[in-house]
Amino acid sequence: MTPYAGIIHAVRSEVWAIQPQKLEAILSFLQLKAEGKNGDVDLVAAIKAEAADTRLRAQNVAAVGSGSVAVLPLYGLILYRGSSMGDISGPTATSVQKFTQQFRQAVNDPNIKAIIIDVDSPGGTVEGVEELAAEIRASRGKKRTIAVSNCLMASAAYYIASACTEIVVSPSSQTGSVGVYAAHEDDSEFLAKMGVKVSLIQFGENKTLGNPYEPLSDAGRNNMQASVDRYGEMFESAVAKGRKVSVAKVHDTFGQGKIFGAQDAVKLGMADTIGTLDDVLGRYGVSMGTAPQRSMHAADIGATSGVAVAASASAPTHADAEDGDGDCDCPCDPCVAGDCANCDCKGCDAENCGKADCPCAGAPDASEKSKAEAAARRRQIEIAIA
Repeated sequence: MTPYAGIIHAVRSEVWAIQPQKLEAILSFLQLKAEGKNGDVDLVAAIKAEAADTRLRAQNVAAVGSGSVAVLPLYGLILYRGSSMGDISGPTATSVQKFTQQFRQAVNDPNIKAIIIDVDSPGGTVEGVEELAAEIRASRGKKRTIAVSNCLMASAAYYIASACTEIVVSPSSQTGSVGVYAAHEDDSEFLAKMGVKVSLIQFGENKTLGNPYEPLSDAGRNNMQASVDRYGEMFESAVAKGRKVSVAKVHDTFGQGKIFGAQDAVKLGMADTIGTLDDVLGRYGVSMGTAPQRSMHAADIGATSGVAVAASASAPTHADAEDGDGDCDCPCDPCVAGDCANCDCKGCDAENCGKADCPCAGAPDASEKSKAEAAARRRQIEIAIA
């Protein structure tokens, strides 16, 4: 028995908020591995190519207008700590932990006007999803958050998106799949045919409930059902809070696991409007893929990896307004954000500051440090971060 067999058991027994057909595709691939097969070479190559395209898509946000927004990709399989399963699940898996860090940074960044979550995911496991959804709801008073179904927002992905201020669904998108499930795999007959009998030695009456080596007992089924019910009720409650409707409405009209096209999602109240990611970015003067991008080294960006930030490209620089001899080095917040028209230290050249309350104030030998800090902060805003 290969290590993949154990992985299959673990995957099946997990409580999932995911489209069932997606999980079955993953399990089928793992089964091939368990049998020592590699699967269709062309198919695997195509999946890897799709994953590469998705990673590039997460970086491909360019600034062409006024304002600044953070674009957070929520792609592929959603897992608490992330996974190396990206090659078999299609687009790169999303770590709930890393996504939460990125979201917090965007919320706390004064230069970010809005947070746009670009969603293309079938869902994933339930761990950490409730906590993330609660954090997004709590941020509503600080930042506008907009989730875009582009083009799949299913199960755990919808769980997270429902916490946003607004949900936009692209015309060809699929949205919904509110519900959770788990599967029990009974290998007892297969093992018997192989001449294998497994004896379980346990401490704790319920320790081995739901094990794969024997048929599912009534107690085991009840235990699994209780777990599924608990997470399902949590899911519906979170959606009700996010969409500002009753739990009964979510339970009765949001499909109980069904997935909907754009028009039906809006009609049912699961989403607010039909539009594309470009439409949403356009509200803030930002568009996709109109300027070259490059990645920053991890030492420059800390925990920001994965966040694409689009900032103002049309606002005049401090240097343009003052002396026209190059980029502005002023580290005040408006200048770093590209809004030099509202510079906190008018007349300051960052090197010979004469204002006592200017952020540039300090000893003359600190000017180079101020310039470096300003440049680093500007890069964090202007560059799409891989």
